[in-house]
Amino acid sequence: MKVSNLRVIISIAVGLLALVLPRPTIAKSQIGATVALNNVSSLPVQPAKTGLPEFQQRPPPQAPPQTGAGNPDDFLTGPSAGDPLDIALDYIRQNKETLGLTDDDLADLVVKDRFVTKHNGVTHIYLRQQLNGIEVFNGDININITGDGRIINLGNRFVPDLKNSVNAGTPKLSPVEAINGSARHLGLTITEPLVLLKSLRGPTRQTFLSNGGISKENIPVKLMYQPQENGDTRLAWEILIHLKDGQHWWYLSIDAVTGDVLSQNDLIIRDSYNVFPTPLENPEDGSRTLVITPANSVASPFGWHDTDGIAGAEYTDTQGNNVLAQDDTDGNNSGGFRPDGGPGRVFSTTLDLSLEPSNYLSASIINLFYWNNILHDIHYQYGFDEAAGNFQQKNYGPDGLDGDPVYADAQDGSGTNNAYFYTFADGNASRMEMFIWTAPPTVTVNSPITIAGGYLAGGAEFGPVLDATGITADLKLADDGVGTITDGCEAFAANFFTGLIAVIDRGTCLFITKVKNAQNAGAVGVIVINNAGDNVLNMAGSDPTITIPSVFIGQSDGNTIKNQLPGVNATLKKPNPDRDSALDNGIIIHEYGHGVSVRLTGGPGTSTCLFNDEQMGEGWSDWYTLALTAKPGDAGPDPRGIGTYVMGQPATGPGIRTYPYSTDMGVNPQTYDDIKTASIPHGVGAVWSQMLWDMYWNLVDIYGFDSDFYNGSGGNNLAMQLVMDGLKMQGCYPSFVTGRDAILLADQVNNGGANQCLIWEAFAKRGLGVGANAGSSGSVSDGTEAFDLPPECDSNF
Repeated sequence: MKVSNLRVIISIAVGLLALVLPRPTIAKSQIGATVALNNVSSLPVQPAKTGLPEFQQRPPPQAPPQTGAGNPDDFLTGPSAGDPLDIALDYIRQNKETLGLTDDDLADLVVKDRFVTKHNGVTHIYLRQQLNGIEVFNGDININITGDGRIINLGNRFVPDLKNSVNAGTPKLSPVEAINGSARHLGLTITEPLVLLKSLRGPTRQTFLSNGGISKENIPVKLMYQPQENGDTRLAWEILIHLKDGQHWWYLSIDAVTGDVLSQNDLIIRDSYNVFPTPLENPEDGSRTLVITPANSVASPFGWHDTDGIAGAEYTDTQGNNVLAQDDTDGNNSGGFRPDGGPGRVFSTTLDLSLEPSNYLSASIINLFYWNNILHDIHYQYGFDEAAGNFQQKNYGPDGLDGDPVYADAQDGSGTNNAYFYTFADGNASRMEMFIWTAPPTVTVNSPITIAGGYLAGGAEFGPVLDATGITADLKLADDGVGTITDGCEAFAANFFTGLIAVIDRGTCLFITKVKNAQNAGAVGVIVINNAGDNVLNMAGSDPTITIPSVFIGQSDGNTIKNQLPGVNATLKKPNPDRDSALDNGIIIHEYGHGVSVRLTGGPGTSTCLFNDEQMGEGWSDWYTLALTAKPGDAGPDPRGIGTYVMGQPATGPGIRTYPYSTDMGVNPQTYDDIKTASIPHGVGAVWSQMLWDMYWNLVDIYGFDSDFYNGSGGNNLAMQLVMDGLKMQGCYPSFVTGRDAILLADQVNNGGANQCLIWEAFAKRGLGVGANAGSSGSVSDGTEAFDLPPECDSNF
């Protein structure tokens, strides 16, 4: 079974308050490797943006009203009989003035999603605002109602007085003109005619056009209303363009009257992690085990290889109802090799980690298939089921939309040192892409003996990849005769480096310029030395004419070598094999966690609710990794790094975050204020993950740890349930405060508020106490941290 185009499901409103099918939306996650293009300083820089302009969508300037969340001890209403939707609508109409809404604002809305969490009976309803049948982007009211009809909380993102805030009711630009404008904005050149493939009747004028030579997929276009910070609402064309290199999937909003770009978001959230049997985090955490019949009978009642809901597997290879795992070494998303287990479905193959990953592709795919299924089954127990929008080809019942397994690609050839997860709205297949992590090269000085030994190095995105043999030659310091003569930014004299390894200082010009100049002068390799510190970077750039290898070393090591020149002989090589992220369970857990948080935040029919700067997507994903690889005997103060395996670090290494996770403030000192200077989204998410980790351990310390992740009754299981239900209750564009209050409300619903103080203590410890204020959820710079507790908890802290 191959996938050439991800299916698109169209939103069509069928009368007032009619249920609608979800609009196609995607999100993608990234761990992110440190790379640099040109290097005036040694500070790590973000991956190259391929020349595209920075344009971050900004949500409304104030955080959405989250009534009912300020005081988790009180729900908004008492018990009430009747259908939850009727209860919700009656409450909204009765409180429209408090919500800042008019009768007109409520006259044209649709139910985007409605589902029930089985274990606590809470109904989650998501309403979308419309004007004349055209939806308002993320214009939602989310409302949560107990089984006995009590309204728990309500989040409001409806635009007040919508009718008088819009700029137009009909577009002046055609869909083709909007795509042309988008291409110009992105710096793309349309090379093929934009052919109309399908046009749907209706207010949104949904249209599908060919890819124009700029997109991997056909381009969908439809009308929506885009709220602006100044209170205006603009009629806009919503456009999805998946760049052909696969690095960006742009979601653009183009003013349908003026052609201005109103918002641009990369719907890809990027990240990376590891795998062996649960709860092992990676191959250095334990041995491979042949696990027999691991499918959970509740979550996967017909096993992992079924797709029709009838006893008997349909497949003997690595595909089934929850995931299709395969190789994508050519990086084209068109399907690939899948190991076959035969009639007995025995999936066992050799694995030699001393070899390069291409030698154990089958083991990689099998591990990826196993873990995606494990995560499907575990999350199912806590309410990420069909009704909540989980990932299944066939839903075993009437709830939710099926046809959306995870397509999991091992050793994906479209990138390195990362992992991606594309999350579409419920009913559309999502994709996990697991990349190879390149092992770092080394500079081994052979002579003189006084400085002999290995020096840590970074690699390059251009030129040939070093192997275990590498190249050996004498070293020579650069002298281009202009300005800083050692920077290699100007051409060298003919044959200046013939047969030698060039030593060049970082700075002024691109890495590819330095290396190409050395190559033209006869060099067989290049060592670039940092000019402002000892950080070791991976050198970014692209030049297919570069045919010699190059490495990057820190300033101190570089000075040690330069001080002995001439007379230094060295070997550039890669002594260790690359590592496969599909063998890192932590990375797989993290990526799958993005699918969970995106599907649940704002409801399964929407995937655009984690675009705001203060969203915590990376935090939930890191936390899932920590929680689902925890073991008996672990302790809260123990440092836990993320991504240590693929980084070639020991388990106690720092990983890819600024600090390892630990309840010890001496190990991880981060508080709410740290998000003001943290990277977005990973640094921001790390602060949230640490808060959840403190909450987790508060609960484990009281209720104990249960290694049964499916049906256990320990504090870890309780934490998992609270986080899952909090995701459902928090609504679109959450802030840290919104997320905290949603968890507190989940405890009110699930446990009668028995754990309120334990939860408050964890958040207050990190600056998210009662007096904390998020400001706008679209900004990380305007919040205020506070360490205070509710009076009833103060004596316990």
